[in-house]
Amino acid sequence: MDLDDAAVRRLLDSTRQFQRDFTRAQAELGALTVQGTAGGGAVTATVDSGGVLTGLTIAPFAADPDNVRDLADMILSALRDARQALTARREERLRPLLESLDTDLGRGLSG
Repeated sequence: MDLDDAAVRRLLDSTRQFQRDFTRAQAELGALTVQGTAGGGAVTATVDSGGVLTGLTIAPFAADPDNVRDLADMILSALRDARQALTARREERLRPLLESLDTDLGRGLSG
């Protein structure tokens, strides 16, 4: 495949723009916290950008000492929900960047 100077410049410009946008997205995602819930809101788990549990709220009615197993299940469900929300937010933020890079590379290669 033969690329002329203009095509190479377009590819380099697109790559630089992608790098700036990706760096900005990484910073935004690094500061992200999300929540997940379970038990109709009885348990709320908060995770940071690395998926680490940073907060847990349990409604008083959910803290039944005679039903510890259900509480444990709700905590785990809320944590899973929060981590799924984190993954969704990452994909939501990064997908447009990757799609633009794919488009720019295709345009750069085709001229």
